[in-house]
Amino acid sequence: MNTLEEIKKNKVIAVIRADTPDVALEFARGCIEGGIKVIEITFSFPRAERVIAELCKIDDVIVGAGTLLDAKMAQKALESGAKFLVSPHTDEDIVYLAKAHSLPTIQGALTSSEIVNAWKLGVDMVKVFPASAVGGPSYIKAIKEALPFAEIMATGGVNYDNFLEYLKAGASAVGLSSAFLTQDKKIKLEIVIQNTRNIVDRLSTINKE
Repeated sequence: MNTLEEIKKNKVIAVIRADTPDVALEFARGCIEGGIKVIEITFSFPRAERVIAELCKIDDVIVGAGTLLDAKMAQKALESGAKFLVSPHTDEDIVYLAKAHSLPTIQGALTSSEIVNAWKLGVDMVKVFPASAVGGPSYIKAIKEALPFAEIMATGGVNYDNFLEYLKAGASAVGLSSAFLTQDKKIKLEIVIQNTRNIVDRLSTINKE
């Protein structure tokens, strides 16, 4: 399986942030039950690697690690079974570590210079964050016009109402998180499942246009 191609095929990455591993696991399982196939477990809470290891037991789900700030964190993610590595910045050591293990990386880059430099390092996809604060879909469209070879994941301010616009603008994938939650940003399993189903249903319309 080509992980990068699967990410591009599925288009939506569920970005899992929580206070504890148990809550993160419930959040992720709700997304999976609702139909999301690509899960990013952020290293923003203790023992995130245990959540990755547990989710990797589920068939037909691609589990990656996010918020990786250095190679030590990336190594821990690799050992837990992560299939792709995401960072808010571009880190050469993480890129080289991922290449050594034939894993794709999604690294943070914003300006055209940063995106080209990341591409030269061998980054598979760049993470534009916070996408909504720098122009939203129009920014993605402008970048793709100038750098059509760039694979872009848009995240930060991307939600149920606008995620299709980012994809239509040229983003290869979008990262969603709060879109799965209650209106007051709480993690409730039944709401996560329903919101995920709504997102998957809406995503299906892009292939019909």
